[in-house]
Amino acid sequence: MPLTDRDISRFGVRTFPSSVVLAELCPEALHEFHQVAESFSRLARDRQMGDGGRYRYRRYSRFFLEPGTTTLKSLVGNSILQDLEDNPLNGGVLRTFEPLEKEVYESRLLRDLIDFDRRMVVARDPGLFQEPVVVGVHQVRIVTEGRSQGKPTPEGIHRDAERFTFQHFWARVGASGGEFRAYDSQKTPIFSWLQQDRLDSVMFEGTTWHSASPIICHEDRSQGYRDIFLIDFDPATAP
Repeated sequence: MPLTDRDISRFGVRTFPSSVVLAELCPEALHEFHQVAESFSRLARDRQMGDGGRYRYRRYSRFFLEPGTTTLKSLVGNSILQDLEDNPLNGGVLRTFEPLEKEVYESRLLRDLIDFDRRMVVARDPGLFQEPVVVGVHQVRIVTEGRSQGKPTPEGIHRDAERFTFQHFWARVGASGGEFRAYDSQKTPIFSWLQQDRLDSVMFEGTTWHSASPIICHEDRSQGYRDIFLIDFDPATAP
């Protein structure tokens, strides 16, 4: 069952089925699907996993958005720092990642996704964009091999530090699992969704506890994976 504006006011989470997001993409963005899909296979392995896991591949870049404009400016630096309270596995350490590849960084697809997300945030919190905003973009692949699970959220139930985050599902191949789950302030489950279609999307606030179930390789495959984009919005000072 889709979650609406009323639900984000109550629970801090809202959903957008693929059809809603696709309808907002221009033809040029849709034509870039193939090249963006290929770029997931070139992500760099995340070597900063608190559990020593080798199953996460990621790239990360940031943009600067000035008040009253939709023009994105590239920012230097691609590091994140989360509190241990929010992320007990990987928090408390400054983590730096390889940036997005140029063909993704400059793609119309990414710009259209960011603009869609921005408009959804404005509907929820128009005051956020009265000040400069930093937009962070994570491109992530979780891999499972043989009997080894891939963990989209190895830290378990956690929160993100940013004001708003969008999780855009991209693909699941040769694997099952990876169900998105949201919880209330007492960490009681309130919502779950096994996203199936490309760009099935979830919007959640920084106060929202959430997780995703592990992915497991299909018996007839030696490897499987799940790909997503994470796009977040947070207040910033001018660079």
